[in-house]
Amino acid sequence: MNKPKSKGATPRIGASVMVRVPFFAKPTVGICVAVFDEDPVEIAVQAFPLGRDSLQLPAVPFFASEPDAGVRSAAWPA
Repeated sequence: MNKPKSKGATPRIGASVMVRVPFFAKPTVGICVAVFDEDPVEIAVQAFPLGRDSLQLPAVPFFASEPDAGVRSAAWPA
């Protein structure tokens, strides 16, 4: 399983990310709107799922690349 990025490699606010959460059928695109300096690094994402209004997702773990399918909530660079 991939490990979340270290604090030195956190995403920038406004950067595009892919996000996977249990209530979306497929990963969707989003924009990083906040970075929480915790271990593991978590970000808040403004997500734009197809066919739905955009919504904010707080505290999604950030990974360097797409994690294994077993990780239910994750964000990674687009």
